Amino acid sequence: MQIVVTGGSGRLGQHVVAELLAQGHTVLSLDRVPPPVARCPAWVADLTRSGDAYQALRGADGVIHLAAWQAPGLTADTETFANNVSATYNVLKAASDLGVRHAVVASSIAAYGLIYARTLAPPEYLPLDEAYPRQPQDPYGLSKVVGETIADSFARLGAMSIASLRFPGVVFDLTYQTVVERWRDPAMRRGGFWTYIDARDAARACRLAVEADLGGHEVFNVAAPTSMMREPTTELLRRFGLEPRRLKEGLDGNWSAMDSAKAARVLGYRAEHQWQQYLGGAGGDPDAGYTGA
Repeated sequence: MQIVVTGGSGRLGQHVVAELLAQGHTVLSLDRVPPPVARCPAWVADLTRSGDAYQALRGADGVIHLAAWQAPGLTADTETFANNVSATYNVLKAASDLGVRHAVVASSIAAYGLIYARTLAPPEYLPLDEAYPRQPQDPYGLSKVVGETIADSFARLGAMSIASLRFPGVVFDLTYQTVVERWRDPAMRRGGFWTYIDARDAARACRLAVEADLGGHEVFNVAAPTSMMREPTTELLRRFGLEPRRLKEGLDGNWSAMDSAKAARVLGYRAEHQWQQYLGGAGGDPDAGYTGA
């Protein structure tokens, strides 16, 4: 396939480009800045301008839309929301008009409204599935909900297959030493219930989704099957007052608070990289390799 990757110069974008090229696809990368390493043709583009999207997507078979402000607080709230929503609309509008058959949009666990909530309350139930209510309080999470709604709209217009992938925190440190550092303060990640995904697994999920024929728009959680913490997830939830009203039966150990069963069933997604492979089972000394204050 000929695939356009927006945000191709970003950390996840570089992994996605590499994954697509390794599987024989032709790739065009779009970003506001050139990539640090040019693996494929790369254009500098501003996707808040629709013309850039139309030119890039002409003749493409698929698009993976990653370009966005990636969290609240990186810029003004109005800019975070306006940039993310306008870029998503422009990309899907151009794809729809030009007959692009496959689209993937990077959504987020933030769509649920828990990770960046001003006051974090216990969730209704865990693990989170795709049907969990979306109630964001921040501009980033709200932009992801609107992005999913935009995808619904364009899927109703024609035969485009659109997948919105709800990612948790992406681990880009492939040595996993940053995870060791996070063990020191579980409170920092409590809003996301310690969910994560390896960057390589996130890239593969994007590739599987752009290759799929969904016949409309589908939302998928994609996460590692365990949390990034060593302690049992149920114990951590209790420690921080986040025990849900309902908990799925049979959960044990450091289970993931995101349910990726739909992605496994429909896309064939399976996490191949988990911290236990790199830090040795249950992990070692939480201070090992830690050089911070």
